[in-house]
Amino acid sequence: MMTSPAVYSVSDASFGPSGILSSALESVPTVGAAWMLSSALYTTYSTTKFLKYVPSTPSENGKRSPLSRASLLTLLRFGGSLALGIFAHPNLRIVDRMQETWTLLPSFTLPAIFLFIANYANSISLSRIGISLTYTSKCAIPLITLILTVLLDGAQSLPKLPVLLSLLPIGFGIAAASWNNPHFELAGFLAAMTSCTSQSALNVSTKRIMKNMDVAGPVAQRTMVAVGFIIASALSLFQIASRGKDLEKDAEIFPPSWLAAMAVTAYHIEYVLSFIFVKMV
Repeated sequence: MMTSPAVYSVSDASFGPSGILSSALESVPTVGAAWMLSSALYTTYSTTKFLKYVPSTPSENGKRSPLSRASLLTLLRFGGSLALGIFAHPNLRIVDRMQETWTLLPSFTLPAIFLFIANYANSISLSRIGISLTYTSKCAIPLITLILTVLLDGAQSLPKLPVLLSLLPIGFGIAAASWNNPHFELAGFLAAMTSCTSQSALNVSTKRIMKNMDVAGPVAQRTMVAVGFIIASALSLFQIASRGKDLEKDAEIFPPSWLAAMAVTAYHIEYVLSFIFVKMV
C-alpha cells in the first residue's frame, strides 16, 4: 500500500533517516544557510560552467547536442533530479515513491509549470547576460513574493515587520555582490525577469499546497521535477523536430559527463533544501 503524503516528514525524505541530519534539517537557520550556500557556490559554479563550456583542447570536441545549451541543461536537471529523488533513498521503497509521485502530479502541476519557466528562463538569461545582471535582476524575488502573498492571502499573511525589513539588506547585498561588469541585453534581461516572477509564483503556490496537503518539501520537489521533466522532454523533441534532418548543423558541444553530473546534483540539493525551507517559513 502506498504511504500517504501526510506520513512523510523531513527525516523520511530524500536525505535519509539519520537522527543528526534529520534534526539539522528541522532547523530553519541551518536549512536556510545550507540552501544559500549550495545556491551561491555549487549551483552557480556548475550551472555557469555548463552553459559556458568550451573545450580547452581539440581532443575534447566530443559529442554534439541538437538542443540549445539552456534546453539541454533544463532536461538534464529535471531528469537527473527525478531519478535522484526516486532511487537515491535508503529505504528502497522505489515503487511507493513512484506511485506517490504519480498521485500528487495533478496537485502540483501549476507550481511545476512555474518551476520549469523559472529554470529555463534562468538558463537563457545566464547564457546571454551572465551571472551579474541575472542575479541582480532576481533580487526582486522577495518583493514580488510579498506582493503575490498579499494579493492571494491578504496583508495578515505577511511576516512581522523585522522580517520584512531584513529583506532590504539581503536584496541590496545580493545586488552589490552580483553587480560586477554587467552586460545588458534586452532578451537576457527579460528572461531574468521572467525567471524572477515565475520563481516568486512558485514559492507562493508551492507553500500553499504543501501546507494544505501536509507534503514534505523533498516530496513536493520530486513531484514537480516529474512534471518539469515531461515539459522539458516535449520541448526537446520539438526543438529536434524543428531542426529537420540536419541535426549536426550548428549543434553545440555536449559538456563532459562530470560537469553534467555536477549541474544535476547541484540543482537537486539546492531545490530540495529550498522546498524544505519554503514550508518552514
